[in-house]
Amino acid sequence: MEGARLQGVFPALITPFDREGEVNLKGLRGVARFHVEKGVNGFFVCGSAGEGPLMSIRQRKLVAETVMGEVSGEVSIIVHVGTTNTKETTELAKHAEKNGADAVGAVCPYYFKPDLEGLIEHYRLLSESVSIPVFVYNIPSLTGFNVTPQMVSKLCELPNIMGVKDSSRNLIQIREIIETAPKRITVINGSDNLIFAALTIGVDGQISGTANVAPELFVELYRAFRDSDLGKALKLQADINALIRALSGPPIAPLKAALELRGISAGVPKRPLRPLGPDEIGGLKERLSALNLYW
Repeated sequence: MEGARLQGVFPALITPFDREGEVNLKGLRGVARFHVEKGVNGFFVCGSAGEGPLMSIRQRKLVAETVMGEVSGEVSIIVHVGTTNTKETTELAKHAEKNGADAVGAVCPYYFKPDLEGLIEHYRLLSESVSIPVFVYNIPSLTGFNVTPQMVSKLCELPNIMGVKDSSRNLIQIREIIETAPKRITVINGSDNLIFAALTIGVDGQISGTANVAPELFVELYRAFRDSDLGKALKLQADINALIRALSGPPIAPLKAALELRGISAGVPKRPLRPLGPDEIGGLKERLSALNLYW
């Protein structure tokens, strides 16, 4: 996979579940198709917004197979394969490659946090298990573990580590990763309220949970930036920030409720996450309507 194809806007695709916690495959295909029609560049499947860490290995494989079966060849697919342990992570990575993924990404093992030697060994075994590019996924707010630029430099000594998704919200750190990596890697930002700023310091694209709701905004921002229309791009960033504020609430639920308001079957969050109640949905609808975006 050429690095140029792993650029642009990648929604961290939500996973529609029914109230028993099973994947709604028809809904999943519909969500993927909705985004392709809006012009996204690819998907990050089974990530945080996709509730990957809440799924069984069986469900994660099923979701990856379904998305790739629906849109393979139309957009690029990065499958998130990170788990708490190396064995299941490599199992998911092999499955993703077998089913046509363009790359895999893996959050650092969480709960038990390895030291640097253990972290390098984890990613070594992962990178040796597949031939497609491997992305290190850094999201310290959820893992409690920050992958520093120095750690990235050590990990980049592994031949198949070809990218980083950084959700640290630390632009200084992201720029240092770009400057000090010992080889050319793809660096993708994961903080939605910093897209414009991250693009100005040289990231290759955005993996976004908020883009599930309004992919048009993100696609337009990226295109405006690439066209050097910085005023338009900055205005779109302000629109995205207003959307983020409107989507306040418990994890994941506002994203799914907002998609339902757009007529897209998004299901409910997987327990222990909870769906929005009727009053919360009413408030969300009012906040979204006030934005005059796409509703």
